[in-house]
Order: sequence, then C-alpha cells, then structure tokens
Amino acid sequence: MALRPSAIVGIIRFSIVLRDSNFFPPLSAQNYHERKARIFDRARLQRRFQLFEDICLPSLTAQTDPDFNLMLITSRDLPSWAHDRLIGLVRDLPNVYVRAYRPLANIQRIFKRSIFEMLDPAAPITASFRLDDDDALANDYVARLRTHMVPHKTGKIVTFSRGHQLALSDGALQIFDDTRDCGSAGLALVQQGKVMSIPETVSIHCLGGHRKVGQFAPVVNDKTDGMYVQTANGVNVTGRRGGISAHAISAKDLASKLHPKFPHLNAETLERLHVVYP
Repeated sequence: MALRPSAIVGIIRFSIVLRDSNFFPPLSAQNYHERKARIFDRARLQRRFQLFEDICLPSLTAQTDPDFNLMLITSRDLPSWAHDRLIGLVRDLPNVYVRAYRPLANIQRIFKRSIFEMLDPAAPITASFRLDDDDALANDYVARLRTHMVPHKTGKIVTFSRGHQLALSDGALQIFDDTRDCGSAGLALVQQGKVMSIPETVSIHCLGGHRKVGQFAPVVNDKTDGMYVQTANGVNVTGRRGGISAHAISAKDLASKLHPKFPHLNAETLERLHVVYP
C-alpha cells in the first residue's frame, strides 16, 4: 500500500507491453514479440526518458497541491538499464510508485490494483486521472481537480479541454492552441469514496480509450486555460491540432508563454527537446 494514501490518484503507462493489450495503434497488426522489440528499442527508450524527465515528471513535482499519488506501470521485460533508470528518477519522491507487470497480466486488473493501492480508503470522494509519459500538467492541475470533488459530481468525468500542443520533431518549434473534449492529458473520474476492495475499484482507466469515455459517464468540461501540454515528438502518435492557431516560435518566446503554469519548460530545455525526425 502507499505510504501516504490520497483521495487523488493517477496512472502513467511507461512503455508497458502486454500480450493481450496494445497501447500503440501503429503496432496493432504486430505480435507481442514484434511490439516488444519496437517499444524496447534503445533509441526509442532514450527519447521517452528525455521527454519524461524534462516534460512530464517536473510538472508533477511542481504541483501547488502535492496531496496526490501516482503510479508508473511498466513491463517486467523492460531492459534492466531502463528499469533502473526509472526507479532512480522517482526514488526520492514519496508519492510516486513504480510497478512492473508480467506479459500475461490483465490491464484492467492492473488499473484496479494500482488505484486501490494508492487510494485513501477513508476519503468520502476520490478522483483518478490519466497522463501520458510525454505530456505535462499545469502546476495547478491537482488543485483545480480537487474543486470538482463534490457530491453532485461523483460518477462524472472531468475533462480539461484547453491546453497547448507542442510540435517538437518538426523543422521548427511550433505551438498549437489546443482545445479538445476528453483528451488524454489530465482526464479524470470523480467517484464516491470509501472503496474497500480491488474488485469494486473503478478509475478513469477502466472506461477504456479516452475518446470514448463520454459513452459511459456524464462529462464535466473545465475550460480553464492552459491546463496541459501535449507533445508531438517523433516517437508518439499524437496528431497535429490547432489549424490556423499553429505557429513557429523561438524557444525563448515559447518558454515565456508557458512559464506561468509550466516553469520547468525553460528555453534551454525546449531547445534540447527539439529533435527533428525525417
């Protein structure tokens, strides 16, 4: 169990490969061994670590409300050097956990067990959220999510529909003003609390793909500006958004624009993250 159970809990999948579940649409026609070879390719993993270390993790440690727990779920087959690096990154963070699962594990059981392990059983209302390992949450995300944890919103999904998308793998840095309902970054489910067993645990992850969750529960749209940064970075499948609102921008100007809610994304970091892919 978590050292400090919390009413707010999140899950990040870090290069997890399971036999019966595929989280990478371009690899849907490939078998387990083919997917594992692609996902565990050293160059790919190095880029994922760069994105996680520079974009995702600092956004979590910078939260103005630190009362939340986060689980990083990964594969037991993850190369040992990568597993050791992942553990090292969070070793000193009391609210971040890592669990590695065998290839035959069931993803729904993983989600339920992970949430239950971190959840405060005495909390009257709880919230679970999702995040990808190459995206970031605004530093007031947890505080804002907590405002939705009220009785009349239990059983409802909270989507933070206004954020930014960064193109980090094109010829120039680009920023898109991103508006979407039920995007993956920070998508949350508010639930009645006092859950006492794994089988009765329900989280945002149990509702399936983020684009379809609105079929299973009512959606509350929080339109607070700048609540996430999503990246298109050369090793993910994020499609470009924003249309005419997209424009090239210098690292210095981009850092200035993002600074109020993403102060860790300074000009030096953004320049380092800009890697052009063919």
